[in-house]
Amino acid sequence: MLIGDLVHVASVRFPDPSVTIQFDSNSKAAEAQREKAFGDAAKNGYWVGAAHIAFPGIGHIKAAGKGYNWIPTNYSVVR
Repeated sequence: MLIGDLVHVASVRFPDPSVTIQFDSNSKAAEAQREKAFGDAAKNGYWVGAAHIAFPGIGHIKAAGKGYNWIPTNYSVVR
């Protein structure tokens, strides 16, 4: 699942998907879409990719209380 601009700052948005910013042209709709996408990804174990998350930018979302945790994929350099 690619979540694009649903997340700009992972350390803020995953723990509290209700946080909105100026770039959310419709704050209520943005919050609802984040909650829906995060909840769906956590429930179904989807691989998630996002542009504004630190490398590798691919991982899983896990439910944590009223919010979520970002679990990045493990990676290694092959030479």
